[in-house]
Amino acid sequence: MDLAVLGINFKTAPMEIREQASFRAHEIPRALQRMAAAFPGAGFVLLSTCNRTELYLSGLDMAAHRPALAQALLKQTETAAAPAADPHFYVKTGLAAVEHLLTVASSLDSMVVGETEILGQVKQAFAVAGEAGTHGPRLPTLFHHAFRCAKRVHAETDLSRGRVSVSSVAVEFAEKVFEDLSAKTVMIVGAGEMAELALKSLVEHGAREVLVLNRSMDKGQALAERHGGRAIPFDLLDDYLPQADIVISSTSAPHAVVRAAAMRRAMELRRGRPVLLVDIAMPRDIEPAAGEIKDVYLYHLDDLQRVAAENLARRQSAVEQAWLIVREVCAEWSELFKVRGVGNVMQQLDAHGREVCETILQRYLAKEKLAALPEPCKDEIRELAQKIVNKMLAAPKESLRHAAKNGELTAYEQMTTRIFGLDRKGTPPTPHQDK
Repeated sequence: MDLAVLGINFKTAPMEIREQASFRAHEIPRALQRMAAAFPGAGFVLLSTCNRTELYLSGLDMAAHRPALAQALLKQTETAAAPAADPHFYVKTGLAAVEHLLTVASSLDSMVVGETEILGQVKQAFAVAGEAGTHGPRLPTLFHHAFRCAKRVHAETDLSRGRVSVSSVAVEFAEKVFEDLSAKTVMIVGAGEMAELALKSLVEHGAREVLVLNRSMDKGQALAERHGGRAIPFDLLDDYLPQADIVISSTSAPHAVVRAAAMRRAMELRRGRPVLLVDIAMPRDIEPAAGEIKDVYLYHLDDLQRVAAENLARRQSAVEQAWLIVREVCAEWSELFKVRGVGNVMQQLDAHGREVCETILQRYLAKEKLAALPEPCKDEIRELAQKIVNKMLAAPKESLRHAAKNGELTAYEQMTTRIFGLDRKGTPPTPHQDK
């Protein structure tokens, strides 16, 4: 099975390393096309989120090309950083790669188990690969299996019930710092999906005033209007920091947008009133030094692991049910792959049958008694002969399918090849001569 995944995530690497392999949305198509040009015939899908960067591929020897592929995921960083990051990458091949994608899409591998954003991110990654023309012929079937698996997990278990998304856990942090959100002003930095989900949760929990800052004023205004907030020009971020009790930042900026110096000035004006900073961006939006300021509570993505562990304990039953679904779908894929593996020998068997049939028909239809038959009659004889061959090959082919499902394909394939002489390429068994 020529499927594999090369990745790095929150379990295998700290944030500083993950940032080196983080791709922004507009960078992914070009990265995919570079890989496709470097490895013609291979299929690629690149998934890059806050917590992971994973390259799914088919048609390529992972063992031989792992160093080059890992370097491709670190292209946007200095080459010197590659040796430090490389040990944090993991590789899964074959059915292990299939199971990994199923668990990722179903959010079983997420920092917050059960969150729903990851499925949309996986679908978007697959769509981008499709637009870039890089997913090849094998990956679409795999990804559609993953989408179906995730849909079942969400529909048939309680895995996604309650606060399980990154944005809703950010609200949970807010409620732990402030007893009452209704008297607090919330600042959302960034107008992407994550920011909007956080904003929606905060409003639902009584946030009094919401400020939306985005580099695109039109996009920020649209988001603010949908949720009863106010859009503020992005370049006024430092000026409005003193008004914010809660700051949730989720931009795609390649550098920090909330600086420690600006936060110190804001805290002087707040006169001891605490502020919660939640950084759900990758790379980070808020300078880590801001969290060292008195009365500033800074949480970033890695802090969500603690909450994820709590959620996992509460949802253990749902997790077990979800894993049963993942293994069931994985088994279906395994069976599908095994049956497809029979295709080569079956094609040889069919070709062999047609060749033997045609050889005998040509010889006998050329004899004097049959040569005089009308052409429609000859066609009927040809059709009848092919039906007889197909009928005789039906049982061996069914045995091959059954053997594939039970892991015995290799032995049956060798036996079939010997019995029917398929190893003698281009030389079908010679039919017996009439006496």
